[in-house]
Amino acid sequence: MTSWLIAFAYGVGMVASPAPAQAQPQSDVSKQIINAPAPESFAVYGLPAQPAVVKDKNVQGGRALRVAIPAASDQPWTIGLTSTVTQPVKKGDKLVVAAWIRAATLPDGATSAKIAALQINLSKAPYTPVFKGEAEATAAWKMVHASGIADRDYAAGELTASMQLATGKQVLDVGPILVLDLNK
Repeated sequence: MTSWLIAFAYGVGMVASPAPAQAQPQSDVSKQIINAPAPESFAVYGLPAQPAVVKDKNVQGGRALRVAIPAASDQPWTIGLTSTVTQPVKKGDKLVVAAWIRAATLPDGATSAKIAALQINLSKAPYTPVFKGEAEATAAWKMVHASGIADRDYAAGELTASMQLATGKQVLDVGPILVLDLNK
């Protein structure tokens, strides 16, 4: 399991930071992972039952959480997915949230499905974002990410990675989600 996490995190590092001018030794990116990235560990809210994990050899790690969204909402946060940050974060730490995602079923006539927010936010009300981005899911697997800087110190469990999904009648497959603290 560790090898796919390292490979995934290395890929995120390549996306999250510019290439160095000279070759530098690689750090152990597995030490930068500050959440449980496996789909089985995600919490989904706004649906009557927890979605099932499906096997898919085309996604990193071979498993994804299949989330069926019954309809679009003008409040996309009414259905979402979270992954708790399990380690403390210090003010000024550079954080990256990255996820493998694809649309198993797209909204009628659409070529992509909108993810209204991919973010790090407080894990309790008022759920204030530390940073956020948006993403698009297509029929093909792809990695999406957002990054930002911690505005203050946070205790373990005080933050969560989240996705707001109620943007259309669609079925989304969510593979591993990694939260990386690039200062570790």
